[in-house]
Amino acid sequence: MVATQRNVRKEMANTGLVATTPDTRSEGRPSSVSLLLASGGDRRIWSDAATGRNRYGTLTKPAAGEISFSSTTASNISAAGFAAADYALKRLVGTASVSPIPYDDWFDEVRGGVRQGLGVLEAEVILAASGTDAEILALSLVSGLSVRPITNIFIAPDETGNGIPLAAAGRHFSDLTALGRTVDSGELLEGLAPGRIDVRTVPIRNEAGEQRRPEAIDYDVAALVEQELRRGRDVLVHVLDTSKTGLTGVTRETARQLAAAAPGRVRIVIDACQLRCPLSQLQRDLADGFLVAVTGSKFVAGPPFAGALLIPAAMAEEIAQCEAFPAGLAEYTAVQDWSRSLRERDNFKFKSEMNIGLSLRWVAALANLVPYAGVDEVSQARINRRFVEAIRTRVKDVRSVRLHPDDEGEYLSSRGIVPLTVLNGRGDLATFDETQSIQTSLRSSEGGAPVCHLGQAVRIGPRVALRMGVSAADIAGVATRMTEGATLDQAFKPIEDGLDAVFSKWSGIEHHLRKS
Repeated sequence: MVATQRNVRKEMANTGLVATTPDTRSEGRPSSVSLLLASGGDRRIWSDAATGRNRYGTLTKPAAGEISFSSTTASNISAAGFAAADYALKRLVGTASVSPIPYDDWFDEVRGGVRQGLGVLEAEVILAASGTDAEILALSLVSGLSVRPITNIFIAPDETGNGIPLAAAGRHFSDLTALGRTVDSGELLEGLAPGRIDVRTVPIRNEAGEQRRPEAIDYDVAALVEQELRRGRDVLVHVLDTSKTGLTGVTRETARQLAAAAPGRVRIVIDACQLRCPLSQLQRDLADGFLVAVTGSKFVAGPPFAGALLIPAAMAEEIAQCEAFPAGLAEYTAVQDWSRSLRERDNFKFKSEMNIGLSLRWVAALANLVPYAGVDEVSQARINRRFVEAIRTRVKDVRSVRLHPDDEGEYLSSRGIVPLTVLNGRGDLATFDETQSIQTSLRSSEGGAPVCHLGQAVRIGPRVALRMGVSAADIAGVATRMTEGATLDQAFKPIEDGLDAVFSKWSGIEHHLRKS
């Protein structure tokens, strides 16, 4: 136990913390759990010393008075999530009232919680700081399993993470990794030879921002796969389950056909980082032998930077026997991110023992995910539809907001994301900077209006949209109130009150812009 505590204290010291009890506080200073929740990620989640907010504008402590429909981007931690993370940290380091447990067991419990929360008990879980880190992880695993060059085919680079194009090429996507490693952005990971990884992309919209037909996307991907196989390359195909604006790309049926046509040479990874599909779909994906990338920090509304790669059982056996992972993967993944069966290898040299912040963020996310997973999928869909309709009825009251015809469709209700095209004070399509300025104004505390969080701006052809998304916590809350006897209208009222506050504040910002 002494060695266990020494390792944990060393890792906490590396984050700038002293391994005291997590509930020890000084006047005006955040708790250790708050600080750790902002560690083990890149600069985007570092808290500003003056405001306590990260670059997304979110906090690592509960903020009950703030309104959040920003689960497409980042959310404040929930009260339940904070309490869960606080208790988990006490169990890791020990307090006067809580005895510590071996840290190997603690991290096993976190990964086991992810499996249980998602209902994927047969899968292996490797934790990753973000969806982009999960991309580096998936590509590295596939490169280790393949003896040929690899072509990585991914969908809609403009509607996934900003670092994905570099990560998909096996390159460092920043100059600092989540583990605090300094790297050269744009350079290949150590162990990946030049020319080993090629990248091909397939758009999900045309240049005008209109949705492409699913069969056209499938055709383009299938043609690319055939071409790359003929070139003697293996292929990693991405299925985009939910884009930033709620679209999907490459049907599961086509993915199954492609994998079956060239077993071992075509592998599929499902990008479910928004995690807006039914959990039963993830279970089917794993049964089909697909890798699945998820996060607990988008739809689940855990703190930002909580990702994971789910590995089907058959592929886990391959990975356990693999001896050829690129050495540069060690810049992104720690020993305790992996299960014992996967990490016990002599040929791969990890550089970090643990990422406490990442695991605490998953603990916080699971506090939202577990209640959501208990809601039946029919009720989930019904609440999603109600959310989208509630936005539709309110959009018309704000002149600078439009639900664009190209963004309409049943997929809005199935994914619970509504992209709102923004106009400027002159009535023209707003620029990216103008749109981001509105998002920043909405989350400002000036003027007495509540702080309102929306998803970050995204370009859609010639226009720019802000996104409103329902979260797992929202759906679980509505379902709980209905279980207690409320009607859907009654149970949904807290969400409608929040929407009213957002659009009221937006109208005030619009009025100010017209006057200026």
